[in-house]
Amino acid sequence: MIPSLRRRCAAALVGSVVFVSAIPAFAEEPVETAIRSLVSTIDASPNWVAGFGELSYDAATQTATVRNLSIRTENVTIVPGGKLEVTFDRIDLKGFSQQPDGAFSFSELRVQDARALASGAPPAKAPATDTGTDVVDTPIRLDVRFGSISYKDASVPSFAGIVIDPATPVASWIRVMATAMKASVGPMEARNIVYDTEMQGEKTHSTIESYQSDGFKNGLVEKMTVGPMAQETPSPDGLVKMRIESMEVRGYDLDALLSVIDPDRYVGGVGDGKWRIAIALESLRNWSITIPGGEVRIGAYEVENVKVRQPPRSFPAALVLDELIANPNMEEEKVQKLILDNLPSLFNAFGFGALRLTDLDVVAPEIDRFHLGDFHINDLSSEGLGEIGIGDLDVSVQDKGSFGAERLAIGGFRFPSMDKIIAAIQADEAGSEVDPLPLIPTLGYGEAINLDLVQAGKKLGAVDRARFDLTDYIGPVPTKLALDLRGLDLDLSLVDDPKARKMLEGLGYDRLQADYGFKVNWREADQSLNLEDFKLAIKDVGSITADVALTGLTRATIENPMAAETALTSLLFSRGKVVVKDSSVVDRAIAMEAKKKNQTPEKFRDDIAGAVPLSLMLVLKNPTFQQKLAPALQAFIRTPGTMTLTAAPATPVPVLAILAAAENDPRSLPNLISLDVKSEKP
Repeated sequence: MIPSLRRRCAAALVGSVVFVSAIPAFAEEPVETAIRSLVSTIDASPNWVAGFGELSYDAATQTATVRNLSIRTENVTIVPGGKLEVTFDRIDLKGFSQQPDGAFSFSELRVQDARALASGAPPAKAPATDTGTDVVDTPIRLDVRFGSISYKDASVPSFAGIVIDPATPVASWIRVMATAMKASVGPMEARNIVYDTEMQGEKTHSTIESYQSDGFKNGLVEKMTVGPMAQETPSPDGLVKMRIESMEVRGYDLDALLSVIDPDRYVGGVGDGKWRIAIALESLRNWSITIPGGEVRIGAYEVENVKVRQPPRSFPAALVLDELIANPNMEEEKVQKLILDNLPSLFNAFGFGALRLTDLDVVAPEIDRFHLGDFHINDLSSEGLGEIGIGDLDVSVQDKGSFGAERLAIGGFRFPSMDKIIAAIQADEAGSEVDPLPLIPTLGYGEAINLDLVQAGKKLGAVDRARFDLTDYIGPVPTKLALDLRGLDLDLSLVDDPKARKMLEGLGYDRLQADYGFKVNWREADQSLNLEDFKLAIKDVGSITADVALTGLTRATIENPMAAETALTSLLFSRGKVVVKDSSVVDRAIAMEAKKKNQTPEKFRDDIAGAVPLSLMLVLKNPTFQQKLAPALQAFIRTPGTMTLTAAPATPVPVLAILAAAENDPRSLPNLISLDVKSEKP
């Protein structure tokens, strides 16, 4: 009877223990099961250890809490001999639900006091160098700490069925990312982020006060703000310190980036060439870098409309990286060929609308002042560059003077097409001769506004505006060009030649103030090359204007610039006109020479005018032209005004004949081109 009772008591006790032990298993919530399963899976992986101190669930708030979660490894392949440890003081997961296929969602995730510590042991000791010293590498270390992290309203898709193929790891991970684009998350925030790095004995300390995101859906982050951010190197000495007050990103489209690098997005392996905005705007405000004895301050840095597109064939990054990973001992020549074959596609895939840097100030011992109000690059892609320029430049260097510019810019670049670049690479690889002309970029314009150079308080030179325009290209040759220079102002004390300086002083000139410009255009209809609106006007000196027309320049000649010299054989002079206008230089010259001869200007002027016919007869020995030129020169000397020279031969004259006449028999030149001269009083 007693043994029977004992057996019954023992059975009841065992049953009670089993029942009590079974209660947590039957009562455990799905979120607890999912957390345990995840940690167990990590812990069961080779070389990984994972565990937590406590897991609890609050049914009233539907919140699971994990305390002291730790994940670590002793064999990370990120760096040789690497170690990685991630710890979380507390994780609260609210409103968790999971689907049979592994997809899950939650209403809120809060993390407190998270830390990730990664380090790598130094590689094997390097052999001795020629100097007899050994190269010793120090460990690589990264320590990242988060005060708090929170996510809301997250939904994560199932990754079931996705396999990481060891033969193509990069392409495989791209497919993982493609699935991740189906995830969504509401507002996200991280605060008090601190990360310390150490590499080659150099320590860097960085902090980020906050990181906030409006959310992520369909691969798009609408808005993200970060800051303030600070960094010092080396730490704790802080010889170099950087601070950014805030960073903002708008319209960050990860799916747009993925559409370019995902091979599965290319229909038949062919890209659609459609531009997609990957980042609408990225801006940094109040960025400063301090170094011993100096500082750089930037008011704002912005990148607008970063865009991507599928190149003509599948984006090569994954293919190239996978091939290099699969063949680590690939010959260098093959590696270079692989990169060169795919480099054009890389350039073809990216571009941006604008990059701007404003209010750059530099403080340095030998710089009195350095301010750059604007630096910008507009519309850059493989097709061309809209403009690169600066504005509001003001630089002053001790004992060197100062330089300023309201605007300096060049733009309108057009780059050769990817087809031409690829064809040239293939031809070069095949050993064929490559024509460089189709690969030359073309330039549209350049502009400078309000330049000035000052030294010792004296303005040495200035330009109000200078601009050139190059348009209507045939190959690398512009068929229209224009130059406009206004308000050139130079200090003539810079002239080194003593005789020239003495002459300028005698004429009463201490500054050169001038405007200059011209237009050149080629018309295919009549094969004419025209110089139009040529003008050189010098204040208190005079001006020269001119127009010249040539014919006989064919498209075939322009298309082959290497044979430009042969174009002279077919060029013909059709007409020309030069107008010279005095603005006191004649009176100044007469006064200067009269003083040397102790004569009055009036007497010297009459003597010069009277000697003109005889002088021309001795020099020109061309009676017909002398009869035209002599009275015009005499009138111009007696009453300086305007002199006009026109050339209009009955039939166009070969340019080579004009050059030969100018060199061998200048006296025949006026008759050859039917030169006429007229003078008009002011």
